[in-house]
Amino acid sequence: MNNLLNPQLIKQVIIGTKSQSRRKIFKLMNLGFQYRSPNINEKKVKGLNNDKYDALKIAKAKAEYLSKKYSNKIIVTFDTTILFKKKTIYKCSNPECCKRTLKAFNDKSHELYTAMIFMINNNLVKSTLTKTNITFKNIRVRDINNYVEKNFKQISNAVGCYNIEGKGKIFFKDIYGSYFNIIGIDTINFLRTLKSI
Repeated sequence: MNNLLNPQLIKQVIIGTKSQSRRKIFKLMNLGFQYRSPNINEKKVKGLNNDKYDALKIAKAKAEYLSKKYSNKIIVTFDTTILFKKKTIYKCSNPECCKRTLKAFNDKSHELYTAMIFMINNNLVKSTLTKTNITFKNIRVRDINNYVEKNFKQISNAVGCYNIEGKGKIFFKDIYGSYFNIIGIDTINFLRTLKSI
């Protein structure tokens, strides 16, 4: 895994993410990037329209925030959104919101989009958008409530209130598309794009 990327290239990259799931993926790939948190209010990003492009707009706003602070660095940011019944689903700040969200997904399908933005000196270098279709099982309300109450700390930072790599896998009936996209990064696409810069 050490030879995935040139060490000099790795030094030029700043990954703009708070996601521990994404950081774990990079650690497993033995990629020692620098990490910074893009402190923006995602719901106040201009032009959000309850469509798949919301993820790209939010990821771009994160990249612009960091690119202004770190000149001559390759800034890479991400955003994962869910579209359900033609509405963008955001992260929940309390357990009741998580319970409502998971109950709404119960026995239904939703679309998950992960956007990835590459930026240098506030200039957009590359943007990608990856889609995964997800269908939930029919889970008992009691089991949903128990899941949220036991795991709220872990899922509060996850859009949709589930972590497929953890106990949230109980919800999944069918996945069409990239598994890693659900965690928050299409790894093959990321490596291919970074190598091309």
